[in-house]
Amino acid sequence: MSSERNRGRARTVEEWLGRLASRDAGAREEALSALEESLVSGEPESRERTARALLVELGRPGTAVAEPLLFLLQRGWWPPQAGLTGLAVQSVLAVLARMEAESPALENAAGVLAGVCRVDASQLAALDGMFQHPKASVRGAMARVVGRLGTAAASELPRLLKLLEDEESVALSALESLAALAPLAPELTAPRLLEQVRGSDGARLYLALVSLRGLLDELHGEARPVPVLPDLEPALLRTLTAPEAPIRQEAASLLGLSGPLSPAAVAALREHLRDESPHVAARSAVALVRSGAPAAEALFLLKGQLGPAASRELQEAALAALEDADPAQLGRARGMLETVARDAAGLTREALYQLLGQLP
Repeated sequence: MSSERNRGRARTVEEWLGRLASRDAGAREEALSALEESLVSGEPESRERTARALLVELGRPGTAVAEPLLFLLQRGWWPPQAGLTGLAVQSVLAVLARMEAESPALENAAGVLAGVCRVDASQLAALDGMFQHPKASVRGAMARVVGRLGTAAASELPRLLKLLEDEESVALSALESLAALAPLAPELTAPRLLEQVRGSDGARLYLALVSLRGLLDELHGEARPVPVLPDLEPALLRTLTAPEAPIRQEAASLLGLSGPLSPAAVAALREHLRDESPHVAARSAVALVRSGAPAAEALFLLKGQLGPAASRELQEAALAALEDADPAQLGRARGMLETVARDAAGLTREALYQLLGQLP
């Protein structure tokens, strides 16, 4: 903090905003600190006055400080004052359309809009047209806004699902948001995620698998009905042959969640007990244990990965696979885990006994 501030000379918000555009890095840093302090810890009237000044400057067509303003608002403006939500949406949308596609400020813009809409749900209506905006970066930002709305996002799910049909960058943002929101409407989201699993590859396929696994995990954990997905197993068997280990890993985990397995699925998982990736091998083993299929070979593999002679990588792969599974489905592994835990040491021993304490 500068000596000028320490002596108590109070600058106005407008003066600090002027210094935010300074060529002097120290002056910019000081201005950021002062504005954040006023935005976060000032008196209610001072906080509102500061927020209003930031939003007015943000919406000014010639502003040169949009990025630091969005950073400040995303980081320190909570909760947004109800009287400023309309101005906030107007200002953020004005600058959003001018941003470069790779601008880090896009994430902050989405955060500000989401915070505003969580406080004032009526502002969601002002975002409607932005889901069809000509710029993909804006449509992607809208997907991220919806992903941060929590339960308020339920009404926006149809728009979010529509973005799955958009170009790759937008679809990826939509899938990232669905990872958190799919449980809000499983009957609507699960079939669409399965479509993505069947018809995509690469990053889009990986995110679809992660989102679908998160959905099924939550439904099982809360004893909620799981949507009928008759084509799930064939789609997962296809992805289990993908060249990318993270995709094979997610496919194996999902097979363990998908109910009784066909002989073809059991054979495929047994084959992947010898996968070059220890994480895929461990997930395949846990899937076999969870599914009720013959598991002697799977338990033998997990015992080897957890044993004292195994590398740290192997131990971590096995522990991660076991810890991600529903303990209620791991009863058949109790004997193996008790044997391994007796010979284990350090963090591995601690993790094993914690896991054993969760088994039925």
